[in-house]
Formats: sequence, C-alpha cells, structure tokens
Amino acid sequence: MSHDQRPARMRVVADAAASRGNAVDTKVAKDAKQGESQAAAQAGLPIVPAMIFVIACIAGGAGVTYLLAGAH
Repeated sequence: MSHDQRPARMRVVADAAASRGNAVDTKVAKDAKQGESQAAAQAGLPIVPAMIFVIACIAGGAGVTYLLAGAH
C-alpha cells in the first residue's frame, strides 16, 4: 500500500449519550437481539406456503414461455 493510500488515524471521542446519563447498556441490547433472532430462526418459514410459491413461479414461467415462444 502506498503512502497516499494509508487510512488516516482514527480519533477517539467521548460518547455523548454516556455524558448525558442516558447511555444504553450494549450487552443488554445485544442479548435481546440475539434472543429475537434465535426465536425467529426456530419458528422458520412454513414449508407448505413456500413450496406453493416456488411451484407457482415455475408454472408461471413455463406459461409465459409457452405463450411467447411455443404457441405459434
């Protein structure tokens, strides 16, 4: 990396929220988000509606292809 491409030094500044007294505990927020994502992953998508959607997409593509290219 050449001299002119080096990233500049980062300046560390104080957190404004912490100085006002309304700082958020990031560990609590992080744990809450992990709990939400784990619950969503466990619920998952129902497989039947997803399969119906995929089959409908395939049928629609085949129908459009038939009408535009094969029905002449």
